[in-house]
Amino acid sequence: MEYCFHHIPKTAGSSLQLRLAHRESIGQLPSGSTLVVYPLYDAVRFYRVSEDPDFDSDQPIKSAFLRTYKRSNPVGNASIVCGHYTNISQPGIHITWLRHPLARDVSHFNYDCKYGHELSKDFATHFSMMSGNFIVLWLYGRYIGRHDSIPMENRYQTVRKVLKEKFFRVYDSDRFEESWNEVAEMLKIDPEPRLSSNRADKDYQTVQKFSEITDEFKTWHQSYNRFDYLLYEEFCKPL
Repeated sequence: MEYCFHHIPKTAGSSLQLRLAHRESIGQLPSGSTLVVYPLYDAVRFYRVSEDPDFDSDQPIKSAFLRTYKRSNPVGNASIVCGHYTNISQPGIHITWLRHPLARDVSHFNYDCKYGHELSKDFATHFSMMSGNFIVLWLYGRYIGRHDSIPMENRYQTVRKVLKEKFFRVYDSDRFEESWNEVAEMLKIDPEPRLSSNRADKDYQTVQKFSEITDEFKTWHQSYNRFDYLLYEEFCKPL
C-alpha cells in the first residue's frame, strides 16, 4: 500500500472515494489499485471499482456500495486504500481531513435524519444527548483502535500526538478542493472532473441549516466539544 486516506464521517470522504474510483475506471490509476473499506449493515465491506462493471460516476459512491456489497472481496493488492475502516496499523502515507466541528455535526445530523438515526428531531436536543467531541472519539476508537475509558483530555492528547506523528497531511474538508489539487498531483491524476458524492439537498435533505443556528447554541457547542475545536484550530491552518 502506498496511500491510506482515513475518512472521518462528513469530511468529504465520499467525494474523494468517487473521484479515485472514477480515475481508476478511466485508466488514470492502475486497475485494482483503489480499495474502499466501509461499514454497511453492521459489517466491514470492501469496494473495488475494478470489480464493478456497472460503476457510474454520476451516482453517489454509496449507490455502488449498495449494489455490490454482497460480493465484497477483501483479497487484493490495492495501493490506495480509503474509508472509515482504515487504521493506524496500515502501511503507506496517511492522509485525513478534519472539519469545523459545528459544520461537521450539522452535516451529520442532516445525514442521520435521512436514515432515521437521529436521537431527536430537534437539532439542539439531539446533540445534548450525544457524548461530544465526535472527532476525538472517532480517531481514538476507529483509527487508533483504543476503546478504554480514560478522560477525554487524555484521549485528545493521544489523538493529537498521532495526527502530528503519523499523518503526512491533515487537511480541512471545508477547503477540500484545494487539498484535492495536492492529492491529484501526488497521485499523478487529473484534478478534473471534480465529482461530488453525498451532498446535502442533492443526496439527502437539509433539515438543519447552519445559518439558522443561534449564537447561544454555538457557544454551548464549542464548550461541549472543546477538544474537537482544539484539534481543528491546531491542524486546519491555511494551505
